[in-house]
Amino acid sequence: MKIKIIISIVLSLALIFTGVMPALSAYAQTGEAGESGGGFFDEIIQLFKDIFNKISAFFNRLKYRSEVKREMVRNTMNKNAVHMLKSVTDTICDSFIITTEDGKVIVVDGGFKTETDYFIEYLKAVTGQEKPVIDAWFLSHPHTDHVEVFNEIAENRTNQVSFKKVLLNYAPVELYESRSQEEGAQMVGEFNRISKAFPEKVQILNTGDIFNIGAAKITVLYTYDESFIDVNEHSVIFRMDLGGKSILFTGDAQVNAGNKTVAQWADSGLLDCDICKMAHHGQDGVGRNFYEAVSPEMCLWPTPSWVWDNRNGNLKTLEVRSWIDEMGITKNRVAMDGSSVLLLFNPLIVTTTDVFEDGYPADRAVDRLAAIGYEGIDMGFDYWVFEGSPFLKDDYLDWEASLKERADADGVSYTHSHAPGDAGSGDVIGRSIEAAAVLGAKYCVVHPICRDEKGNEIKNKSKFISVNAEAINKWLPKAKECGVIILSENILWGASADPRIIADLVKEVDSEWFGWCFDVGHAHCSGFEPDVLRKCSVVPLSLHIQDNDGSGDGHLIPGDGNIDWEEFFLALADICYTGDCVLEAHHQSLTAPDEERDAILTRLYEMAVPMRDTMEYGVGLRRAVD
Repeated sequence: MKIKIIISIVLSLALIFTGVMPALSAYAQTGEAGESGGGFFDEIIQLFKDIFNKISAFFNRLKYRSEVKREMVRNTMNKNAVHMLKSVTDTICDSFIITTEDGKVIVVDGGFKTETDYFIEYLKAVTGQEKPVIDAWFLSHPHTDHVEVFNEIAENRTNQVSFKKVLLNYAPVELYESRSQEEGAQMVGEFNRISKAFPEKVQILNTGDIFNIGAAKITVLYTYDESFIDVNEHSVIFRMDLGGKSILFTGDAQVNAGNKTVAQWADSGLLDCDICKMAHHGQDGVGRNFYEAVSPEMCLWPTPSWVWDNRNGNLKTLEVRSWIDEMGITKNRVAMDGSSVLLLFNPLIVTTTDVFEDGYPADRAVDRLAAIGYEGIDMGFDYWVFEGSPFLKDDYLDWEASLKERADADGVSYTHSHAPGDAGSGDVIGRSIEAAAVLGAKYCVVHPICRDEKGNEIKNKSKFISVNAEAINKWLPKAKECGVIILSENILWGASADPRIIADLVKEVDSEWFGWCFDVGHAHCSGFEPDVLRKCSVVPLSLHIQDNDGSGDGHLIPGDGNIDWEEFFLALADICYTGDCVLEAHHQSLTAPDEERDAILTRLYEMAVPMRDTMEYGVGLRRAVD
């Protein structure tokens, strides 16, 4: 603590010295106060004010850098994610940062000027960039709580943040002046003045515009209508499609804007969105008919506590909240709870064919799993290594092609596969990779080599990584040729039991055709709780979901063991996991009489649905969805 105080004093004195000395030097040389006529001491007073402001700004940045670090804000570059930022001053604030799978950064509004330092520090954490680059910045309408952050950055902070394009549709200053909309007129005037420095970056939005910003597709549904007087009614309303989800951004739109949008687009299907940003902070915005037309799964409330509770008694928040409750929408994110991130992806409910015994007809397995509702299948080649197996015959790829046709007919897809043996098992690994490609599976899990030539467990981390990196590198050309990603997996012996070492193996190989799969059951047996995911150097690309009591590799249905699943999903959210998961809970089905299997597999599927729903949007910064 004393060291921090000393550093603060030194920095303050340095700032004062560097600010005062030029002015004193100039005065000494001229003997005059300057051309302003304000007098030397007036200039000194102003100088000290400027220095004080610089010092305050410096420590403000440090404060919010620390706050962002404490909140564990995650880097989501190259992931489809929507961040809703809180207000650091408990005020009205609209501020969203979106990242896409192809590395684009999009901002919607931003908030009051007082939010700027927090916004910049948050943006740095999200992008991992010291000077973040924003590809597209949307401004919904000219009100201070939406545009001041942009104005401040565009005019004074371009050394900290850059932007490629700003997208908006403001009415003319004269229109707002003629209608006594002073704030609107002021903000449009400010933008017109500031934007003279970057006219080539300004894009005017028009109703019906459709364009892409990387992986994000934008459809503009409404821009301002001159007949509506209030500036809020001039909010741009647009739909964003990203990561298999659709989000409706509404600015501060009110009833007139909402009704016009519904009248124009209700029959198009474009208003029907998965996620809706509540208009005007969830109070006094669009009508109930608008939200009914949108019919979202989740609502985003950029709402401080005093608005949420209608503490001042003059807002409609409680009425709007009752609409959402009555519509059965239970997933809500509220900015008063803090900044949070939504992970936009569609995790499939996938199970392995290993729920059936060796040789069980693979086409019949597909039919049964699809009938229950499974959306994806993991082909367990490890259960097809017996004499006479079609997997081991010369025409094995024809067999795989027939299974692919069967899956297509059933409306289900092969997403994963699992090779027999380990990375040193020879031709059977190449055969698995080729077969996975024919099935259309993106991944092929290959167990790591965990024993040496004498059969002893490899416990030394360096040796384990060296042996496995050499084996995996031999298969990477085949993986690239087939378009299949090889996944290693934490198993139960020697160094292979530590998920952190498997992640380090992936880092060592450093190939887009190699990743890893986290098996939560194996980790539990080996004494690793879900928290270990936060300590891994590389995020896994897939998961094996199974339960046990810690004493053995049970491969049980989640809930039938004692794994802490709540903590598991919190860990997934903290690392911003956006992959699939494979239900490897095959033991109970595998050992049951065939006539009981459908009931067991149905129970497994039903347990997976709420787990998938939890994964689908993440849980924010350790905050569960309502």
